[in-house]
Amino acid sequence: MIFIILIVSAVAMAFLFVLSQKKWQETLSFVFAAFFLLSIGLIVANFNQHFGMEQVVHSQTVDLVSSVEQQDTEALLYKPLGNGTERVYLYKTAAMEKPQSTGGQQVKNDVSQDAEQAQLTTKRTEWVYKNNFYQLLFGFSGNNHEFIEQENQFNLPSNWQLLSTEN
Repeated sequence: MIFIILIVSAVAMAFLFVLSQKKWQETLSFVFAAFFLLSIGLIVANFNQHFGMEQVVHSQTVDLVSSVEQQDTEALLYKPLGNGTERVYLYKTAAMEKPQSTGGQQVKNDVSQDAEQAQLTTKRTEWVYKNNFYQLLFGFSGNNHEFIEQENQFNLPSNWQLLSTEN
């Protein structure tokens, strides 16, 4: 919608500015110029500062099962990255056939081993439009539900092991 306002105001401004013969036509061309500049400013503010958007956190907790196939072993697998300070965890729920990884940029993983039951709590933060007006205005950009960061909290019982996929 903002692009339509931008184009219409630019065309109207140019048309009235070139063909203006009366004072009111010249004044109207300046009004359209103001709409044009305001539209550009709003587009830049939306792209750079997320104008009209707010951060929303979605939280989900799932029960975990062991990531390894051995019946007597309860374990969460991880793969060290880089110098070993960062890890990608491989977790599995009862509904999954194969373990799923947590990786990616802007993903923080924490593990605690003091829970009664093995669970993963995921908090995903994303940008969403504040209301339907802003979504109508800036919906062309496709930045609704834009990913910001994710935090994975693994809460494991003390009898679970953390096993590396590398030797």
